[in-house]
Amino acid sequence: MTQLEWLLEKLSTVLLVIAGIAMTIMMVHIGLDIASKTLLHKPIVATLEIVTWYYMVFTIFPPVVYIQIRKKHLMVELFTRHLSREKMAVLEGATAVLGAVYVGILTWLTLEVAIEQTATWEIQDATFFDLPIWPARWVLPISFGAMTLVMILQAIRDLTYGVTGRGEPTQQPTGGIVID
Repeated sequence: MTQLEWLLEKLSTVLLVIAGIAMTIMMVHIGLDIASKTLLHKPIVATLEIVTWYYMVFTIFPPVVYIQIRKKHLMVELFTRHLSREKMAVLEGATAVLGAVYVGILTWLTLEVAIEQTATWEIQDATFFDLPIWPARWVLPISFGAMTLVMILQAIRDLTYGVTGRGEPTQQPTGGIVID
């Protein structure tokens, strides 16, 4: 494992933990908001805005790196389950190249937005106060950028194995539901 792969592995774990913490805090926050509305007839101010701009962003996007490293995205093997290991590696490598291009474009676009919104100190009106949301804009380019690097490394590894037979392909998904 190269240093970059090790670093991406550690980053993916940190991002996954951050997502788990965000999800936990979101559940507590929403639970307290519901209890406050029901028992005290007073909701917690800005719950919707905080859930929308922070919790959901931190819950959804950071885990994509962890999922990509382990190749746990949804995969249908209807036409590929009988391919040889080398052919499957070539297909996986080609898919990783296309994915890296696509996610790389997402990285670039979200980075531009993050830079623009940071420069203007983007805020959301939350009734009684202004909620700064520009920091949450950085979650997407960080997550997508790391995922792009992972896909590039996976493409190199898979294509090298598929074409030359040297090295090892990236880990293939195991388990799951098999429909014959």
